[in-house]
Amino acid sequence: MPEYITYLRVSTQGQRQSGLGIEAQRKLVNDHIQKQNGTLIYEFIETESGRKVDVDDRPQFHLALQMIKDHPGAKMLIARTDRIARDLHFISGLLKNKVPLIVAGHEHMTKLEWHMHAMIAEHEADLISTRTRQALAEAKKRGVILGCPKEKMKYVQAIATERNAYMTKQWRKGIRPLVDSILQDKSVYIKSSLKRPERVHPKLVAEKLNNLGVRTYYNTPWTYDSAKGYLKREGIL
Repeated sequence: MPEYITYLRVSTQGQRQSGLGIEAQRKLVNDHIQKQNGTLIYEFIETESGRKVDVDDRPQFHLALQMIKDHPGAKMLIARTDRIARDLHFISGLLKNKVPLIVAGHEHMTKLEWHMHAMIAEHEADLISTRTRQALAEAKKRGVILGCPKEKMKYVQAIATERNAYMTKQWRKGIRPLVDSILQDKSVYIKSSLKRPERVHPKLVAEKLNNLGVRTYYNTPWTYDSAKGYLKREGIL
């Protein structure tokens, strides 16, 4: 019986309300699993642009990759090729590393088919980018002032601060399953005192995260201080 880990992604509020939304993707992947008489192991959901593929921008995707490694034989199932990325080079790298990717409705795609789908996805991203630049240029010609008006700057800054706090919280939530898995390893604990014989050591946790290729929210390697800060905020220390 085949096992699947599903990865669902949207990049905008509009997509969450359209045919590319999470529920539509979930139906496609679940229908595929049912037709294959398979089993769903875990579902990962992400909100991010198809152009961004770094671990900081796509924590859920990289956690899904880690789970694939921990479950030999399991496959990563997506609704459409562009849900992985709109980046031909990135998708080619996944195929080269033999990541078991499956598109709903296509259990066995050849490398040629994958590359064709990836090229189309990247081309669509280029078209979107071009249309956006053209629209901004036309607006500027019409005298539209681009950017934030000064009288609204404080409001925008407050919204940005709130957004950053939300994104930070989501990022911490996203890597928590991986941290919990690391905490199961006795090697990240040290002897402390008679009252508390063992305690987790931030430096050892940082080393584990760096070895897995996971970076901090600010796209830097983990250090004693950053690991300690994360563990404290999560109530682990």
